[in-house]
Amino acid sequence: MNKMKKILALYIITIFFACNGHRESKDTHDYDHDAVEQSGKAHDNAHEEENEELLLSESQLKTANVAVLPLQKKLIRNRLAVTGSIEAPPQNKATIYAPREAFVYKTDLLPGDRVRKGQVVAVLQHPSFIELQYAYLDAVNKRDVAKADYLRKKMLFEKDIASKKSFLAIRAQYKSLESLVSSYKTQLKMAGIDAVKVEASGIQQFISIRSPIAGFVVENNLNQGKYLAANSEMMEIIDNDHIHAELRVFGADAHRIKKGDDFVFVPSGIDTTYQGYIKLISQKVEQGNKTVNVHGHFEDPDGVLKSGMFINAEILMKGTLKYAVPEEAVIEKEGEQFVFVQLQSGVFKAVKVYLGDTDRGYVALDAIENDDWNQKVVVRGAHFLKGKLLQQLGGMEGHAH
Repeated sequence: MNKMKKILALYIITIFFACNGHRESKDTHDYDHDAVEQSGKAHDNAHEEENEELLLSESQLKTANVAVLPLQKKLIRNRLAVTGSIEAPPQNKATIYAPREAFVYKTDLLPGDRVRKGQVVAVLQHPSFIELQYAYLDAVNKRDVAKADYLRKKMLFEKDIASKKSFLAIRAQYKSLESLVSSYKTQLKMAGIDAVKVEASGIQQFISIRSPIAGFVVENNLNQGKYLAANSEMMEIIDNDHIHAELRVFGADAHRIKKGDDFVFVPSGIDTTYQGYIKLISQKVEQGNKTVNVHGHFEDPDGVLKSGMFINAEILMKGTLKYAVPEEAVIEKEGEQFVFVQLQSGVFKAVKVYLGDTDRGYVALDAIENDDWNQKVVVRGAHFLKGKLLQQLGGMEGHAH
């Protein structure tokens, strides 16, 4: 019996040590697995970091015309966002009205047509024109008769043959008729009728209306046979050769701008940025919208802009010194902005940046990765480097902007 107890005790001890040994073996195996996993992750991170560094040969740098400069500060002007429109000065606009009631006999122009100064834009006819010419010729004839009588009476008066009373009466009649002729002549001129031609050739049936300026037809309210009341609007002509920008600046911001400040603008519907400068600043705040009108000049060599176009503009005011790089130095990757910095000769790395205002081809950097401003940045050839980096990373999504 004692012998059996000893055998059982020995069996239990053997099982205990066997189980304990198996647990230690398992724990050791788990520990080794975790260590390997951590080691693998560290290796991957190191490999990824190594891939983000770009190594270029001297020939590649030369081919891509890569240029590197230390980060430096530039004067970046503050911007004031405003709205406005393209306008023509008053002397470059002409609205043509019907001088008297009339019918349109002929009109060939359409909106957009170019006209010369003095060109016939419409031909009108109406009995009122004939009546005016007849009245003028009648007044001319009566004036001529009164003039002859006046000169005769004047000679008789000077020789004491005619009385002073009769002389003054005929002189008054002559002067009155002369004024009447002058009045009719002015009315003919306003109607577009040449008085000299009427006297030489007689009454004209048709009246030619001529453009007072050179420019483009922007509105034409005429059609053949249309009746026009006196002073009704016929046509509008604008000369776009001297158009300007009318900017609307809130009164509270008017003190921040001055004559000579530059501005940039984009016309509605046109993907082009234009530049100009402030020529005049109004001294009056409009009560309706509480804005000040600012008159700006710009160049439009291709003649694309038209009077009346709406524009979004930015006035460039006094600036501050900020770290800045050329706009071409910035690349976009996965919706974020980066610049390439030089780690050592031929070795580059893309670092994340946050952009500020742009001015004269430079963009301000509001922040840079690790807040390290003491770096050399690729200022030319950044998009070539981006292409190489994407190839190195195995075609990462993204493209140059």
